[in-house]
Amino acid sequence: MVIKRDGRKVPFDKIKIEEAIYKAFKAVEGEVSEYAVSKAKNIAAFIEEEAMKRDLDISEIQTYVENGLMATKKKDVARAYITYRN
Repeated sequence: MVIKRDGRKVPFDKIKIEEAIYKAFKAVEGEVSEYAVSKAKNIAAFIEEEAMKRDLDISEIQTYVENGLMATKKKDVARAYITYRN
């Protein structure tokens, strides 16, 4: 489950994570490349594994995404995601 900012719990949906990452890649690169799809799926799968262990709040998920993007060669995409998040 995911704990929203207002305290509600909703089912985890890794597609939402992938879509947010795609938006960051598209904002920077103008497209969603195979590299972007691969990274988005990897990051979302990691977070899904964490969500199976315990409930995650939305800020934890966003931090996992940021860290995942920072671990790639596309630091500019990580910056776009962080800017979008704020």
